[in-house]
Amino acid sequence: MSISNYKLQSKVRLHPLVLFQIIDAYERRPKSAKMSVGTLLGRRDKGNDIIEITNSFTVQHKEQQIGEVEQFKLDTQYASEMYELNQITYPQEKIIGWYSTGKSLSRSAAALHAFYSRECGEMQPLHLLVDTTLRSGRLSTRLYCGVAMGVPGGTKGLLFTQLPVLQLDTESDESVALRVMQKYSLQPTKQQGRMLPELVHVVEAIKELEQKLELVLRYINDVLGRKRLPDNSVGRALHDVLTSVPLLDAESFRLMFNSNVRDMLMSITLSTMIKTQMELTEKLSCLPDH
Repeated sequence: MSISNYKLQSKVRLHPLVLFQIIDAYERRPKSAKMSVGTLLGRRDKGNDIIEITNSFTVQHKEQQIGEVEQFKLDTQYASEMYELNQITYPQEKIIGWYSTGKSLSRSAAALHAFYSRECGEMQPLHLLVDTTLRSGRLSTRLYCGVAMGVPGGTKGLLFTQLPVLQLDTESDESVALRVMQKYSLQPTKQQGRMLPELVHVVEAIKELEQKLELVLRYINDVLGRKRLPDNSVGRALHDVLTSVPLLDAESFRLMFNSNVRDMLMSITLSTMIKTQMELTEKLSCLPDH
C-alpha cells in the first residue's frame, strides 16, 4: 500500500458538523478514557481529486496500561453496526477513515489504521487528529495518511504523513449557524446559552442585507462618477449575483415572502406546542402515584 491513492494537491473538505461531533464525543467520554475515537464518513470525487468529510460517529474503545505496554481495544462490532445503521439513512456516505483526539499521534494509530484499511477497501484511510486541549488557543486539526516503508523482504513499518490541503467547507445553512455562534461568542449576552427568536434573526439579516446593498450602490455610483477606478473582478462578481436572482415583480415577491413567513410562524407554533406538551408529560410522569 502506497501514498499513490492521494495526491498532495488533493483537496480535503471538512464540514464543521464533524468537528462539533468530535468535541461532543470528547466531552462525553468515560472518565477512564484519555481520548475519543470514531469513524469518519464522507464522499470521494476521484475525477476532481476532492474528498469530503461530512459525518462521523464515535466508536467505543478501552485503554489499559499493563506495565510499559499500552493496550487498546476497539469495539469493531459496534463500529460495523453503526455504519450499517448510517447507510440506511445516508447511503452516499462511505467510510473515509477515523479520527482521534490528542496532542500527537497515539501508539494505537497503527492498529486503527489496519482496521480501517479493511473497512475502506481499495482506498487508504485518512486519520484526522483534533487537539481538544487548545494548546495554541484554537482547535487545531491535522490530517494524516499511512505510508508503508521498509526494506523489500525485510522489516516493514508504517509512517504517517500529514496531508497539507485541509479546508473547512460549509453549506448555506451551516454558515448561517456559524455566523450566529460567532456573533454570540464575540458579544456574550447576560443569559448564556439562550438564542434569540427566529424573527429577530430575520430582521437582523435584512438589516445586514441593506447595509451590503448600500455598500454596493456606493461603489457603483463612485465608478460611474469617475471617483474610483473600476475593478473587473468586482464587476464580474456583481454580474454573477444579479443574474442568479430570479426576475420577480414587487407583488409576486411580496406574496412569496409573506407565504414563507406564514410557514415559518406555523413551524414556530408547532415546535412550541410540542415543547410544552413534552414538559407537561415530564411533569406528570414525576407525580407520585396515589
